[in-house]
Formats: sequence, C-alpha cells, structure tokens
Amino acid sequence: MDTFYEPLLQLEVFVQAREKLGKEKGLLLLTGCVESQKTHLMYGLGRGRRVKLILTYNELKAKEICEEYQALGEHVFYYPPKDFLFFHADIQGNELLRQRMTATSRLLSGEPAVIVTTIDGCMAPLLPLEKLKELILSIGVGSVVEMDAVKKRLVRMGYERTGQVELPGQFAIRGGILDIYPLTEEYPVRIELWDDEVDSIRSFDASSQRSMENLEEIVLYPAAEACPEEFRCKGVCLLDYVRAYDSLVFLDEVNRLFERGETVEKEYRQNFENRMQKGQITPGQAEEIFPCGQVMYWL
Repeated sequence: MDTFYEPLLQLEVFVQAREKLGKEKGLLLLTGCVESQKTHLMYGLGRGRRVKLILTYNELKAKEICEEYQALGEHVFYYPPKDFLFFHADIQGNELLRQRMTATSRLLSGEPAVIVTTIDGCMAPLLPLEKLKELILSIGVGSVVEMDAVKKRLVRMGYERTGQVELPGQFAIRGGILDIYPLTEEYPVRIELWDDEVDSIRSFDASSQRSMENLEEIVLYPAAEACPEEFRCKGVCLLDYVRAYDSLVFLDEVNRLFERGETVEKEYRQNFENRMQKGQITPGQAEEIFPCGQVMYWL
C-alpha cells in the first residue's frame, strides 16, 4: 500500500536505514521510534522482502502487532509459543499447533509472509527443513495412490483415523474414498479414487457433508510436530527456517527478549533436572532437543 509507504520516504533516517539493509547483512539498531509507530516502520523496512519475522517479548504484544500489520494489507501469521514443560503432551487438534503449522506451511510454500512470534515461540525444537519436507504429502487429480501406503503415511504425519472426519488432524477411509481434514486448511477434503487413480478432489463441509469446491491438488502438511530425536537429528528453531529465505528479522526490545529468553531457559532446565533425577530422561536429552542456545546466540 503506497498510502502507508510513501510518507516514510520523506524521512531521511528511514531512507538511510532502507539503503543500509539493502547493501549489508547483519544487525541494524534503530532507536527513538514511538511504540505506536513500530509496526508501520517494520512494514516500510520490510517492503520487498519475501519473509519478515517479527520477534517480540510477550504474546499480548505479538497479537497487537498482528492486528496492526493486517491493517496494512499483508499476509500475517501468528506463531504461538509451545508449552515447553509439557511438550510431550498430546496436542492433536490443538488450535495453537494449527496456527504454528499454518505459518510453517506458508514458509515452505515460498509465498510472501509476515510471521509474528515471541522469544518463546522461537525456542521450541523443530525438525530441520529437509526432514520436515520429507513428511509433506502432495496428491493431485490423476495421480496414482495406494490406499494402504497412504494410510500408513498419514499416521506417521500425525493424523488420527476416525469413522468420520470432524476435526482438523483426522482422516477416514471408506472404500475408494479418503476424507482428510488438513491442519492448514479451513475445510476437510474428499479424495475419490477410480481403482488406484485419483478421480476427484474437493473440499466439503464437515457437518453437512456437502461438497464446496473442486481442487486440482492438495498439499498435506504434518498434523503433529515430530520431535527431532525421533528422526535422530539435532533440533533447530524457527530462526533457522526463516534464514533459508530472503528474510528480514525484527527484534522488538532486545533487552526484554534477553530477559524473557533467560527465564524460559531457566524454567526448562529446572524441569529437566527434575526429570533426570526421576530417571525419566538421560542427561544429554535436554541439550539435544531444545535449541535455546541457538536463539540466545542470535540475540
């Protein structure tokens, strides 16, 4: 929106900052911006970048930035933090997981995105991008599908088999029909086979079962966040995902980010010390699956 961008071009300090960001990589410190203008400034500085990550110090502030950025007309995704103390809990169908996976799928699609999160959100262990891509399943009209293989694949991706699809993260099989409710889609999808070939794909309403829209292809992302140790690999964080693209990272109130990050890390380590004393985990697991050190290094 030029209406919001053009006034910034009248500010010499803004023009200088844009030029510096275009020529150099690294940190650029900006001070003196009033709180109400931060989002506008980030919008202007990030103009033309495919991916913008805004990292702030608490959830309330993150949601405020999301609302303000949406008013500027860009695709904004909130990436909520994960509860580290109970990260092994079953969060199938959890709205927070759905928001996280929606933001991640946007990154993987290569489309422009603004992702807003907190320091907590960046400290959860994630699979490396190449491992995550191995879990993605794409099905198109005319493609050959072996139902038993797809069933096993969906279970591996975290989907739950049910008699009828009602919630995100579920799938059902009836003869040559596969119903699945992707975590990243608004509506479930029905895939009909003719023998072993996909004859049609269409979205439908889960309550009425009425068809809504014909699709040529559906891309299915995992319905659960796999732990890195399950793949025998070292965990990464959201910052590692973002830097794989033409991206710009905004750190809102660095001192507050540091304080919150240290608090989360301390709580996490105390929790793992308790678990180690009870023999629930080995001493090395805490370091292997929690990349908080990487995040603090970034800051």
